[in-house]
Amino acid sequence: RAARMAGVSRAEIQQRVREKDAKTFEGKLSMEVLRELYPHLELEADPVLDRIQKIKAEARPKSRYSDGLLPDQETLLARLKDYHRALLHARSALNTSEVLVRDTVEELKRSANASGPLLRTSLNESLAILRKLLHRLQVTDDTVITRVTREPLPTTAFTKVSILPSGHEFRLEGNDSILEAGLKAGFYLDYGCTNHNCGKCKCRLVSGSVYKMHNHDYFLSAREREEGYILACCYTADSNLVIEAGEAGVEEDLPQQEIRAIVRRTWFEGKDLALLHVQTPRSQTLRFKSGQQVEITTENGNVANLYIASCPCDGRNLQFLVAREPGNPLSDLVFGHGVTKQTVMLRGPNGRFVLRKESASAALFLAKEKGFSPIKSLVEQAINIDHAKQLRLITLDTYPTRSSLDNLCRAWNDSLENFLYTPAAVQTSVEGLVEQMSVALSRTPRTDVYIAGPTDWLDALTAAARSNGLETDNWHCQPVH
Repeated sequence: RAARMAGVSRAEIQQRVREKDAKTFEGKLSMEVLRELYPHLELEADPVLDRIQKIKAEARPKSRYSDGLLPDQETLLARLKDYHRALLHARSALNTSEVLVRDTVEELKRSANASGPLLRTSLNESLAILRKLLHRLQVTDDTVITRVTREPLPTTAFTKVSILPSGHEFRLEGNDSILEAGLKAGFYLDYGCTNHNCGKCKCRLVSGSVYKMHNHDYFLSAREREEGYILACCYTADSNLVIEAGEAGVEEDLPQQEIRAIVRRTWFEGKDLALLHVQTPRSQTLRFKSGQQVEITTENGNVANLYIASCPCDGRNLQFLVAREPGNPLSDLVFGHGVTKQTVMLRGPNGRFVLRKESASAALFLAKEKGFSPIKSLVEQAINIDHAKQLRLITLDTYPTRSSLDNLCRAWNDSLENFLYTPAAVQTSVEGLVEQMSVALSRTPRTDVYIAGPTDWLDALTAAARSNGLETDNWHCQPVH
């Protein structure tokens, strides 16, 4: 890797290490030593380091580090003002309630010394004051008291968005648009592009205050503007919001799309696996669910169905894993002449092997060979949602050790407190995997199980699990050929 970064052969860098008597450890160089050997290198611009930085940034657990995701000054100021208004309202409500309580106490004291008609009159006065107090508390509890007492001050960095008619809620952090935050939270909101012009993310603002981040060419009529319609991709929140928006459920099919995209880059994960980065045009992004696949047609007419190996929160930058399979036209193209910079046609999405984000407090993911593609997509969405108490990933015969994919999984394991990554030993039997799963499921009984891999292996695994006393009826299994 150091040789690739320096743009030289391994023999040359080894010779330079000997000449300079540079310090190494088990055949590895530190970045500082590499800079000493090749002072002219601009390592900050190296794509490998860029990917590492991206992994580190995306792997941060939101619950611990959301205070670093601050919006711009204007949006933060608007949210602080809204929070300040809520505090003033709460303080006023509490002060009024305190006065009413004191008046009630004084009236009850007078009742204690009264008799006959005066007692009845005094008690009626006390009851009237108590009714007024209860009404006051009931109104303020639903509006501001609950919000101020239950949300800490750092929530000024984010707001809550509620979707009608589904009732779903998500958190909007930093400078994310309403659409970006909703997709990161795992909801399948309607949208179609990333350049703010198609209008498919149009929604109606029911309550709350928004801030316009981007201009758009899509025309909203005067009546639509009066009714509160906005483009979710162009606005962020200044306060808690309620919106009416189009949204697909887990079981609903997304519309079929046909998009001409370009293969931006190919990363070779060892000699038998390639990771393709495919980018759609800004005017048309792919709307899909984690775990789904699309049909890809290359320039020379080769057609293949590939699972998307990236999170649906970014429908423009897609990843696909291609294994070396001699005789397979797409595989021969990728590992032969290459597909980088070629145009491909995407058709889809298809498949129902998707994440059930609200069904359990934990999730177990198991992938073998090409089954890692849909599993990787599910895991990335689960991490973005940050909902499950425990995420566990087991992989078998998927990618070379210490490849970028292996490093990505290890980064998740090291950075996320609720994530556990276990690469199974080569040629681990189905009985060995079932034993690992049994231990994991015994610790977290309410766990969703997602498994993807070859058909024969899946059948053998589920059969072994049933014979070992595991309940497999609710497992989500996907054969991947």
